[in-house]
Amino acid sequence: MSTLVLDNGAYFAKIGYSHEKVSVIPNCQFRSKTSRLKTFTANQLDEIKDPSGLFFILPFQKGYLVNWDVQRKVWDHLFGKDMFKVDFADTNIVITEPYFNFSSIQDTMNEILFEEYQFQSALRINGKFSHTK
Repeated sequence: MSTLVLDNGAYFAKIGYSHEKVSVIPNCQFRSKTSRLKTFTANQLDEIKDPSGLFFILPFQKGYLVNWDVQRKVWDHLFGKDMFKVDFADTNIVITEPYFNFSSIQDTMNEILFEEYQFQSALRINGKFSHTK
């Protein structure tokens, strides 16, 4: 069974399997200021020649996950065939959440991780930094 580790940050997501290199990508969507038809998700920004005409939509506000539609699209991209090709039937996930996270956000996250993506198990942990001297 594989373990996928996701540091689901407010602007960058750091993701990788426990035994592989980590990828750092924007945790947001980008839309054109002029024509709102095209949406770019996460690292698809690299495909754009002139990003000056874009604005971004973050799933987080004030450190808490509030825009589930954007977060689902980012996760669909991360877990899909273009990025990590997650086999949900054989994968556990370790995911970060902010300190003092609201129980409503935790419940929604559990529902999405288990019911929509069907991960086998999930461990929610607080992200913290360790400094070595």
